[in-house]
Amino acid sequence: MTAPNAVFSTLADRSLFLVWGPPSHGPRSQVFAKELGIRELHYIHATSRRGVFIAPFKYALQAARTLSLLLQKKPRLVYVQSPPGLAVLFVYIYCALTNGHFVVDAHSAAMQLPVWTRPRWFWGELARKALTTIVTNKHFEQMLMDWGARALVLPDIPTTFPKSELYPLDDGFHVTVVNTFSADEPLEEILEAARDLEGVQFHITGRVNRGDPKLVERAPGNVHFTDFLGTERYYSLLHASHAVMCLTTRDHTMQRGACEALSLGKPIITSHWMLLREYFHSGTVHVDNSRDGIRAGVSEMKSNYAGYLSGIRDLRASQQAEWEKKVGELAALVRSALEA
Repeated sequence: MTAPNAVFSTLADRSLFLVWGPPSHGPRSQVFAKELGIRELHYIHATSRRGVFIAPFKYALQAARTLSLLLQKKPRLVYVQSPPGLAVLFVYIYCALTNGHFVVDAHSAAMQLPVWTRPRWFWGELARKALTTIVTNKHFEQMLMDWGARALVLPDIPTTFPKSELYPLDDGFHVTVVNTFSADEPLEEILEAARDLEGVQFHITGRVNRGDPKLVERAPGNVHFTDFLGTERYYSLLHASHAVMCLTTRDHTMQRGACEALSLGKPIITSHWMLLREYFHSGTVHVDNSRDGIRAGVSEMKSNYAGYLSGIRDLRASQQAEWEKKVGELAALVRSALEA
């Protein structure tokens, strides 16, 4: 990867990246901070428990910790991951008090789920206060522009990943399914497709206790649930696999696992949404989220693997050039704000 832009290097000691949640909730933010040369990446995390009763106490505690941290560190520029939108609110409060600036790194959920987009007038006003909001596609960019806010489209952040011993796999054809047991992941269809593909081994990530036990029990013998993997072991599995599968039933949703596969030079199997077709336009098989579609996509990948491997490496080179262009745009925006 290239060295951080001079603007970000100058601000390295006065910038800070903030994530409300544990490190497992911020892989994109980790990469973003690394590639911009931001030394301080802070996770504000109170509890993993969820629900309407615990949320007020959890967010109140995280808000207090956020303001305490920012007033202690006194950054001039704060990058903040969204969701949750409340993290952005308290970063804005700090910046309003100190004449600071902030950039929002908005993930797909921040722009889609009603809990983070309503009331729209409030979140729109908050977006207008940011230097810019970084989003993954033009659909979200247009939403922000309609609110009168600035946006920068940055689907992916090319990077390198820590290398360790390869994940122990046999000589078969191996597909890693990046999975979190989320409602938008067609896991049942993946398992049914795997049942028809005895020559392929599937390695499904994610905390098994979040899934449907009956679904897990019915999985065919060529499916292996890895449970939660630490960072190095997770990337070791991706690196050892032939291909990486990332599927979603939700439109306009960027696939972080596919971005990681791209940086590793691993061919991708992903869903047939316009966003994913446009960005992963080489080295990738796009499928509908049905049993038949997934089965055909894996068979296609296996049959023509050499071509997809070459294609993903070409795509990695072109997207690296696009990233450098976007970093230049962000640097110009930051420079202009600081000079003003």
